Amino acid sequence: MLGESLLTLAALAGQMVVDAAAGDRWEKAERGYAQLLGRGNAKQAKLVRRWLEETRAQLSSEAGADMGMVRTALAGRWAGRWADLLEEDPDAEAELRALVQENQAAQPADEPPASGPADSADGDVSDYAAGPEHPDALAMRSELAYSAGQAGDAAAARDQFAALLPVAERVLGPEHPDTLAARASLAYWTGQAGDAAAARDQFAALLPLAERVLGPEHPDTLTNRHNLANFTGYAGDAAAARDQFAGLLRVRERAFGADSPDTLVARFNRAYWTGRAGAAAAARDQFAALLPIRERMYGPDHPDTLALREELAYWTGCAGAAAAARDQFAALLSAYEEVLGSEHPETLAVWYQLAHWTALAGDEGAPPD
Repeated sequence: MLGESLLTLAALAGQMVVDAAAGDRWEKAERGYAQLLGRGNAKQAKLVRRWLEETRAQLSSEAGADMGMVRTALAGRWAGRWADLLEEDPDAEAELRALVQENQAAQPADEPPASGPADSADGDVSDYAAGPEHPDALAMRSELAYSAGQAGDAAAARDQFAALLPVAERVLGPEHPDTLAARASLAYWTGQAGDAAAARDQFAALLPLAERVLGPEHPDTLTNRHNLANFTGYAGDAAAARDQFAGLLRVRERAFGADSPDTLVARFNRAYWTGRAGAAAAARDQFAALLPIRERMYGPDHPDTLALREELAYWTGCAGAAAAARDQFAALLSAYEEVLGSEHPETLAVWYQLAHWTALAGDEGAPPD
């Protein structure tokens, strides 16, 4: 795993690409980036040039959108690519540092970068190179850690957020929204890395602070409640998870409406943990009530709708109707094969459930040959 200084370098380099793509000195910068990331491989360099052109085109075409969010997302993506380079080729560090310094030196004093320091209080380009404690560098480190988790390395994301958090607390303050977001990310990736109990405890400690600082119905606060409930269940207390989702559902219905996507997710999770807490018939009924809403909002072949049908079939069987579960899984299998393909892991999982409930049903209500 990359150390703090290299993560910061990757974050600064990611921001450098976005600034260059939105500026007037693109052609020279593009050649330098393609050469460094290409590492002498013509095909790789061609791919990098395509990425660069896509970035420049996206920045040019999103004039009416929230450019701050677009630039942050693009910078995080490029930070991940630079981090991959530094992991694969440690010798590239010196070249990348030189490229970042060259970019900063070429920036006119009266022309602030298109993103990053321009969003800070003083907009001084020297602050952009201030090192790992500059707020923009912290934001890029957060994006990089999140990207590591999304790429499948939950432990790396956890460790990167653990290293970032004390810096954010010192630089931004323990109650700054970005610090709270870092705490939430640390808790989440701790759970994703396999320690549900620690994630539960971290979210439990964070929630009162988020409620006081952000408000009890702030989206981030409600997301923290969602994650606390899930990790409570994953840590072994399904009944508590059920009750927490029931409470969260009432808040989401009041704040966002009964058909809000987040409200529907809360209903799904309440039903799931209701079943895990031992009430299979209640879970079946809750999933059955939710299904027509999912079908109406997302369509019958949407992955979320298919996932709900899978849960409904499972809890139907657990409630004692093995033949009905078998028939539901049989119908579901056709949908999965059509949407995902016959060899997709989800399709194979449905095959297993169909075989399981077919065996349990025996000849009960078997369809004619």
